[in-house]
Amino acid sequence: MNQNNYRHLLSEKTTLEQLITQAPATDFIGRMSLQSRLKNIQKQIDSVEFERLTKKAIITFRGKPVDGSHGITAEFTGKAIESLNNMVASIVASQQNLLKYHGAIPNREQNALMITGTAVGSFGFEFELPSPTDDLFADRNGTENALSTFQQLVQYGIDGTDDQISDMLDNIHPRAIKKTTEFLEVLHSHQAVFAVQFEETITRINDDKQLQHIMERLSVDNIQESEESYEGKFLGVLPNTRTFEFRPNGYDILIKGKIDRSIENPEILNSEYLNRPLSVVFHVSQFGQAKPKYLLKDIESIS
Repeated sequence: MNQNNYRHLLSEKTTLEQLITQAPATDFIGRMSLQSRLKNIQKQIDSVEFERLTKKAIITFRGKPVDGSHGITAEFTGKAIESLNNMVASIVASQQNLLKYHGAIPNREQNALMITGTAVGSFGFEFELPSPTDDLFADRNGTENALSTFQQLVQYGIDGTDDQISDMLDNIHPRAIKKTTEFLEVLHSHQAVFAVQFEETITRINDDKQLQHIMERLSVDNIQESEESYEGKFLGVLPNTRTFEFRPNGYDILIKGKIDRSIENPEILNSEYLNRPLSVVFHVSQFGQAKPKYLLKDIESIS
């Protein structure tokens, strides 16, 4: 069962309860019929495992490929949906630390959105998300997180600061960002815009000018990367979160950064390098005017 069906049951229950309250006391047959229906609805509600409810997202399109609420071209639809699924699967794989720069997108089929209906009001589709994870204690599954991440990234692209976008990019693999811009490019090349509704959030691109603005902000051209060498000491390393603090000599700053996944055992920094004079090469990236991000890529960067 999906959440829309569950909400429909709850709405029907409320309506029946109101009808029973308003029914005349003399209408025994009518009240019994309503109570019987209410009992059946309550039974269905009680049988629902809320953790197992599938969720839906609504994506609508406007622009040249769309004829009001009548239809949409098959060519555009095919390209847009394929690109959408690639983007979502890439973000999921990125958040699970499975995505690589090349090769197949991990678990793409398992994270694919399925069209289950057309959207009402303007032309678009209802997409059902994959079934929830087997982990009953997880708040959300990967696809839910990916859609929310995409919505937030688009919204920051519209009106967010460079620091807000930078913080998001810091946790998303560059290939997933590329798949996101590829989806936006499909829309731009077909002179289309879109709106995404997921849970209680609606993210909308109003026109092509706004779409181009987002694409420019998320472009790799907006990210500066370099290698910088410092002499100093590691003051602290948290292996589980893969973060560090480094005090460089001669600078009144404290460098805080992340440890790349290529370093399989970050605990070695505590046992071998903590509070020792060192020379370290950090990979530094900066999005727009945001604060620089520091990454320790490998142990060989330390001497």
